[in-house]
Amino acid sequence: MRTLKLTATLMLLGALTLGAATIDEQIAAIGAAATPDERVALVNEFKETISALSADERAAAIAELRATMSKDGEQLQTQTRERTRERSRVNQMEQTEEMQRVQQMQQKQAGSQAMQQNKTGAGGQGQNRFMGNK
Repeated sequence: MRTLKLTATLMLLGALTLGAATIDEQIAAIGAAATPDERVALVNEFKETISALSADERAAAIAELRATMSKDGEQLQTQTRERTRERSRVNQMEQTEEMQRVQQMQQKQAGSQAMQQNKTGAGGQGQNRFMGNK
């Protein structure tokens, strides 16, 4: 009878130890999952695993998962901010280039219009009209 209790206790401890390693592995896998669908499947597996744990063990596992997810969320926010800044820089550069192109085009048009006005406004007289000689 005593051997049976000892064996059962050792089996229980082994299962809990194995469960802890499995929980850590599951949490790591959830944090590393690439797609939302994979994360959903892994979280569902995690829920099944922690349902067999005691309330204290379950609370510890959930706290560890939250900590891991929080770190992942912070990294994701940092990456998003960096991408947003880079997009803003690129957009600003594109706007600057576009403004320069428009400005050059307007300068060319103004120069072209001035040349046309000089040709048509002079009446073919060239410098004589400018100088006041007819």
